[in-house]
Amino acid sequence: MRKRLLAGVAAALVAIVPVTAQPHVPRFRVRDLNPMHAAAVERALSGAARRLESAECRRIFEDFHDGSGAPLQERLEALGLAAPDYLSYIVFVDGVGSRSCHGGDVMAVTAPGSRVVHVCGRAFTEAQARSAERAELVVLHEALHTLGLGENPPASLEITRLVGQRCAP
Repeated sequence: MRKRLLAGVAAALVAIVPVTAQPHVPRFRVRDLNPMHAAAVERALSGAARRLESAECRRIFEDFHDGSGAPLQERLEALGLAAPDYLSYIVFVDGVGSRSCHGGDVMAVTAPGSRVVHVCGRAFTEAQARSAERAELVVLHEALHTLGLGENPPASLEITRLVGQRCAP
């Protein structure tokens, strides 16, 4: 009797409590960055994820290929992730120890196929403050590398240029 009463109460509550749909917000993996740099990376990740909601922007995964010549889209499909959600699969860490982050205007660096992107905190944060679009394009550029895209060829600037063409607002 008591079990039936509890089941009835639970069913009644389910029927009267409205369920509000929450938008899907991916949880980004930003590790070991100071709070200011982490916030800049998270803003860029959010903007990049919004850009990937566009079918035209998602074509970047068809435009570029891994070392074996396969489109990066195939790797994305093998992971079973939608393009915007893929950004939550990548781990963004402090790149202060990376030689690439010393001097110059390098904002982030990774190796083809690695899930870890090393963020050059100060350069990334300053660039993100000047141009949110540039920081978002850099995030997308690095995402392509994490799926296996090499560099030279194509040159780094060429990758970012093509990403900008596809993913411009």
